[in-house]
This record gives sequence, C-alpha cells and structure tokens, in this order.
Amino acid sequence: MKKFMTATKNKADRAFIRMKNVLANERGDFYISDGVKIIIAVVLGALLLAALTGLFNNTVIPRITQEIQNLFA
Repeated sequence: MKKFMTATKNKADRAFIRMKNVLANERGDFYISDGVKIIIAVVLGALLLAALTGLFNNTVIPRITQEIQNLFA
C-alpha cells in the first residue's frame, strides 16, 4: 500500500510541475501582443480614413466646387 501511495504522490507531483511549466510559458505572448497592436492600428486607420472622407465630402469638395463656379459666374 505504501508503494502505491508513493507512486500516486510522485505522479501528482509530476503533473503539478508540468501544469506549472505550461502556465508559466510565455513563448506565444509576443505573437499575441503583436496581433493586438496590428488590430488596433487597422481600426484606428479605418476610423481616420472615414473621418477624412467625411470631412472632404461634406466640407472641402462643396466649397471648392462653389469657388470654381463663382470664378466663372
């Protein structure tokens, strides 16, 4: 019985050490943080592009068109 208990304890200890090593592993952390940075950059770029498009379509283009028409009127 003592041999069985010792073997069970050793297996549990090895499983705990493996679990601890897996949880402490940070090899994929670099790729996750880079992926998040890329996603943030794409979203901010899309927002900036949408804002500039709205600005040009609603303010700049009509104003330029009006000034050109005033030159020839």
